Amino acid sequence: MMPRARATRAAVAGTAVVVLLGLAAVAASPLMASGDTGAARAPGSADAGQGTVTRDGRAMTWRLSYRLPDPVIPPAGTGTTATTPAPPAAPGAPGAAPAPTGAVPATVPMRWVAYGGSRNARTLRRVAAGKADLVPRDGVVTFRRRVALPVAGAMSGGFCAEFDLTALGIAEPAVRCPTGATATRAQLPARVPEVTVIADSVGTGLDYIPAGRAKATGAWSAVFDLKVCRRLVAPPCPPNPPSALSVIRSLPSPGDIVLIHVGYNDAGATYDIARVMTALKARGVRRAVWLNLQAIAPFASGVNAAVRTAAGRYDWLQVADWASHSAGRGWFVADRDHLTPSGAEALAAFYRAEIARAIRALDAQAGSPAR
Repeated sequence: MMPRARATRAAVAGTAVVVLLGLAAVAASPLMASGDTGAARAPGSADAGQGTVTRDGRAMTWRLSYRLPDPVIPPAGTGTTATTPAPPAAPGAPGAAPAPTGAVPATVPMRWVAYGGSRNARTLRRVAAGKADLVPRDGVVTFRRRVALPVAGAMSGGFCAEFDLTALGIAEPAVRCPTGATATRAQLPARVPEVTVIADSVGTGLDYIPAGRAKATGAWSAVFDLKVCRRLVAPPCPPNPPSALSVIRSLPSPGDIVLIHVGYNDAGATYDIARVMTALKARGVRRAVWLNLQAIAPFASGVNAAVRTAAGRYDWLQVADWASHSAGRGWFVADRDHLTPSGAEALAAFYRAEIARAIRALDAQAGSPAR
């Protein structure tokens, strides 16, 4: 039997760059992110999707793929305006006339900045900046940059890019990047996804396999709070850890996604998911990933029924069907709750897959910090 032990809270970074194409902030620019959806972005605020950012030890890796907007062609006889530069020389040159419909400039100038910092810091510090001329391919520009961070503990951070689209008749960039030495996370259109994992003693099985926490989260910024005898909202059993609700309310930064794997010490009647979802929303969490319990667990029936009901009420609650995934597997010890080493490996892989699915799902959430 895997021993029950109190797990310590820690933040971990994955050891490999994991690139999930099309994960970024919800775009609010005339550009179109090139990814699985290819959905157009509406003009507006600076909170625009700008590719994928992952953490790799002491570095951030940024991958950007943008489809250029159609050129802005002024009506005949209207002359120039503030958003339409006066025609000089050939299309594509600085200050050139708007390109013909369907044409793209030879290069697209871009200014970029990178900020990194502690996940719990209120501001991120500038760590790199630069310029690049991007060459369109079939109307799409792509860019990749890897930036070293001062310390391995700088779990959060991200990038921002401003494009010069005057050759397309667009004089003002849709995104204004921070120019100072610090920025808030909300100012960065491309950001490291932040995840919090809250679990009871079943989740502590991650700590009894090599690199269990890193296997569960990959290259995302992750905080773990795994405690024996935890309950969702009710008072705990000894050694009396805080409830999942208390953890959510007290964390300096719950992040974009919270994964909850709690219920083995609960009963359906006291499993108050509504209170937890209210707290998550108040803390700015955009996606809740909720594991149900394996069917053989003592409290599975009531807890799983509560999870099913909640899923019908909250479109941002993602049910992670551990019950089906673990059915018939020899991953559990005699108490039918806790995991063997092979079960802990399976749980780590399951967490990781569900977190990846949650990041992808944020694409459809208005105002979400990750696409």
